[in-house]
Amino acid sequence: MLGFVIGDSDMITGFRLVGLEGVEANSVDEVLQALNTALARNDLAVIIVSEEFSSQPQIREVIEETRRERKSTLIVELPGSKTEPSKVRMSDLISKTLGVRM
Repeated sequence: MLGFVIGDSDMITGFRLVGLEGVEANSVDEVLQALNTALARNDLAVIIVSEEFSSQPQIREVIEETRRERKSTLIVELPGSKTEPSKVRMSDLISKTLGVRM
């Protein structure tokens, strides 16, 4: 199973250096298209989306629906290179991502 990244160019470059493929996105429409393309694939276990875009209502809806309906694909939201990192505890991030309370 593979991972896939959707975010800005710096984020994509960083993850490509460790062997993950991804798509650079600069608008909500581009993220929606990349996310739908990634979700159509059967070989992806993890999809990483920049928080810059995941907070948008259209993207948030797709992420939440995917988390409810698909157990085989994990969607992780990470700060992009231009996003101010949030002061969130790791256990809270894991709980949010997996949908379980730790």
